[in-house]
Amino acid sequence: MRSKIIILFFILIVSCQSFSTYEKNNTYEKIGFAESAKNENVIHQSIVPGSQIRITNLSNKKNIIVSIDKNSSYKKEREIIIPNKYFDLLELNPNLPIVKIETIRTNKTFKAETAKIFEEEKKVTQNIETKNVDIVDLSKSNSSKDNNLKKIIIYYGDFAFKNSALDMVSLLKKEIKNINPTITQVNKKFRVKAITVNDINEFDNFFNKIVNTKFENYNISVE
Repeated sequence: MRSKIIILFFILIVSCQSFSTYEKNNTYEKIGFAESAKNENVIHQSIVPGSQIRITNLSNKKNIIVSIDKNSSYKKEREIIIPNKYFDLLELNPNLPIVKIETIRTNKTFKAETAKIFEEEKKVTQNIETKNVDIVDLSKSNSSKDNNLKKIIIYYGDFAFKNSALDMVSLLKKEIKNINPTITQVNKKFRVKAITVNDINEFDNFFNKIVNTKFENYNISVE
């Protein structure tokens, strides 16, 4: 029986792989939480150093392009570690630093050795020193309030078959206390919504329940 459960987990996890796996020359795209650091390095667990990425604050749509400086095995519940200056540049809320990370190819952005972004009637002003950062596609709204975010959903999937999603729901209920996962259909596939979180602490509480388990392959969506 135990071997059947292990096989089932393997099938479920493989069937719901997303863009979160990065290989050289492939793209990486994932939503997660950022953490600020006092040093000058942009750190990711798997994206190759030297790769350019776009970091978007999903609360206000501000985004910057930076290069990955190095890889490191930091705590798994954070998607990326960035210097304090970039954290401030994006106006990330420490209580909800939700970002989207995307690898990009060279495009028509501009390099800025000294830059800081202020949104005022769709204009950009630059006046503080930064390092190796491109400024692109900033929000056209001059509001950066976090209430632009409706819901932050932790989910598994998407699954090609409804039965696979139902199996995942059963496994989640069995293994993790105090959650009530539901199934929604997205682009003809089936998504298992595990939990809705309102801040970084709620996310960390959930993550502590799944760390070092077969449920670490979660995804995050903003609805």
